[in-house]
Amino acid sequence: MTTTQTARTDGDLAAEGLSVGYRARGGLTQVLADVTVTLHSGQILGLAGESGSGKSTLALSLLGYRVSGQETLAGRVAFDGRDLDGASIKELRKVWGARLAYLPQDTATSLNPALTIRRHFVEGLRRHRGLDTAAAVARSAEWLARVEIPEPETALHKYPHQFSGGQQQRIALALALSVEPEVLILDEPTTGLDVVTQAHVNRLIVTLARDAGIAALYVSHNLALLATVCDELAIMYAGQIVEQGIAAQVYAAPRHPYTAALIGAVPTIASDRPLHGIPGIPRPSVPVHTCGFAQRCTFRTDACETDIPLVALADDRAARCIRLDELPTFDPSAEHTTAVVVDRATAAKDLDAILTVDNVGVVFARPGSGEPFVAVDDVSVRVPAGRALGIAGESGSGKSTLLRAIAGLVRPSSGTISYRGAALASTAGERPVALRRAIQIVFQNPDATLNPRHTVYQSLERPLKLFRPDIAKRDRRDAVAAMMRQVRLAPDLLDRYPRNLSGGQRQRVAIGRALLAEPEVLLCDEVTSALDVSVQASILELLVGLQAERELTVVFVTHDLGVLRAVADEAIILQNGAIREAGPTTRLLREPTHPYTKELIAAVPDPDRAAEFLSGGS
Repeated sequence: MTTTQTARTDGDLAAEGLSVGYRARGGLTQVLADVTVTLHSGQILGLAGESGSGKSTLALSLLGYRVSGQETLAGRVAFDGRDLDGASIKELRKVWGARLAYLPQDTATSLNPALTIRRHFVEGLRRHRGLDTAAAVARSAEWLARVEIPEPETALHKYPHQFSGGQQQRIALALALSVEPEVLILDEPTTGLDVVTQAHVNRLIVTLARDAGIAALYVSHNLALLATVCDELAIMYAGQIVEQGIAAQVYAAPRHPYTAALIGAVPTIASDRPLHGIPGIPRPSVPVHTCGFAQRCTFRTDACETDIPLVALADDRAARCIRLDELPTFDPSAEHTTAVVVDRATAAKDLDAILTVDNVGVVFARPGSGEPFVAVDDVSVRVPAGRALGIAGESGSGKSTLLRAIAGLVRPSSGTISYRGAALASTAGERPVALRRAIQIVFQNPDATLNPRHTVYQSLERPLKLFRPDIAKRDRRDAVAAMMRQVRLAPDLLDRYPRNLSGGQRQRVAIGRALLAEPEVLLCDEVTSALDVSVQASILELLVGLQAERELTVVFVTHDLGVLRAVADEAIILQNGAIREAGPTTRLLREPTHPYTKELIAAVPDPDRAAEFLSGGS
């Protein structure tokens, strides 16, 4: 049980005992410790862990990329036996793009908005493959066709903003692969895309990487996805590999408590099990003489306060835990104290509709064109008091537009929206204060809704000023502090600014701000889509608990069907602005009747049906 994993050097690119730190004015902070991974031709290695675990630092280090203040403390990165870590920028530029390719999460960082798609391709192909312009254009069109961009020859003359997010990501993938690299580093390449687009891009990645014999590293926080598309899976925490092995085996039978806890936080369409966030916050640096996960682990013992090696196991796996043999009987949620289980069949005490949408349509004028765009098409839905309605569909299906129409932020072109049987004015500005208070909305990105110049307290005090005259000014701080505790944030964060909080903390502040108005209806627009699975689970767990405690009515927009099942009693599936299917969430996901619902379900990554997922369900 003390044999450490040894490096394999027969692959194209390898980190061998790599330790990395960042030096700043406050000293040196170590963020990677003794990391050994190898990327093999034609195989995909998945890398998972929470934000701050060291995933992106490892990915960029494998490319030889060094940010300001970064130091290699031990080990090396080798490509074809050559040390990349000590290579000069001139030497690295010979392999970057041509042999080592990188696909970032945000295509805005890889596509120049001022250049046509043709210019993007031609530049890379001339530099890295020495093609003349005519040959480069021909190859560009071939690659656009391979990633299924419509009318490739015409697409070459367009700019990035003329394509959808999913199309931009496919174009970025084609750019990376068109120069025929030997290694591809993928850093969260499908985060933020809807489930169908995610599935399409991931199938392309797997097919193209394996057909071309590319060695790939796929960084993601979505363990179900990695277990579906990757050959091997490595789990990182606090800069260390805590578990590694065949992807499907790691997901099915984790050998480290952190892996088990991450899997327990993943929402699934196949089960009604409650989600559990991981208590505490991730360590920002490598632990010294202790297990990095010990402070958050319900499986810990006093013996965990020591250096714990990565142990090689008999099934070609490795894990960093002194209680490996006991883990198969470990339930990561057994000692969880904050989970709230709601009986969806009996939770609502009043089944009268509190919110009714009747034949609502929203039509937008297209700039420079006389043709209107129908965003919401004759939608009718009834939401009983105290229940949760989920709205799912692809990007552009009309989900957010419908939610904003309910909130009064978009004026419906037709139909009516009623609250407690009385028609609402079309816009929030036309509604009385009592109705604006009763219907609150939480947006996807808290960075866009929290004023960066206001402290947390100032942001949370505002709904009290607007909607709660019953709370005296001298009592506001106590009310705000109580809400902070309710959304599981420490009141001592009140005097900080949004930039000093994590993404999950900022989203909790946004939820708390909406709840301080004491609404009866809470509208949630993709409020967890950009969060780690552990943070997402905590937010969803919080919402389910608050709904039960306050008898809130919730309308929840999401593209994640696992999230839909976790929070929604009833669901509607939108496509092109119209409802394709509606009904109880569990029934809708188990026994879908509409082809589009079936397509959405088939696009959900599932390690148990990986072959079906990768073939597109055929």
